[in-house]
Amino acid sequence: MIKNFNLFFVTFFFIGKMKHAPGTISSFFTCIIFLLLMEVSNITYIFLITLIIFSYSFIAINNSFENFNSDDPQEIVIDEVVGQMLVLLAIPIYETLFLLHSIYYCIAAFLLFRLFDIWKPFPINYVDNNIKGTLGIMLDDILASFYSIIVLCILFFFLGG
Repeated sequence: MIKNFNLFFVTFFFIGKMKHAPGTISSFFTCIIFLLLMEVSNITYIFLITLIIFSYSFIAINNSFENFNSDDPQEIVIDEVVGQMLVLLAIPIYETLFLLHSIYYCIAAFLLFRLFDIWKPFPINYVDNNIKGTLGIMLDDILASFYSIIVLCILFFFLGG
């Protein structure tokens, strides 16, 4: 039972089992879930939810790793969920600018996160190639989210923030 839940969790409701672009699709649904959560909750609860997902993902990936055939299986997309959520959690900082509706910030966060997650500039590529296991799976997406946050901060600074 717990193995099935872990598989369900790390594939983010089995989105990771899709053949084409499971990481992008899971990031997209993370943005939708984030926007819905922002309507009914506050940023503190969303941060706590993200922290719980991040913490449990280490356990779930370790316990379901034998179900996959590679060291960094594309079916595991919970790392994309956590990475995308970290970028989205930075949005309330930008909302003080009141330039655009939050959906535009979500689109920018989505595009930048996917760019850095796919492109993998240094040190993301180093982590992806040299750190194996659960830490390697999670860390490259966390670094991609940090790159995305930095670019968003610079972008919104020059837009008048």
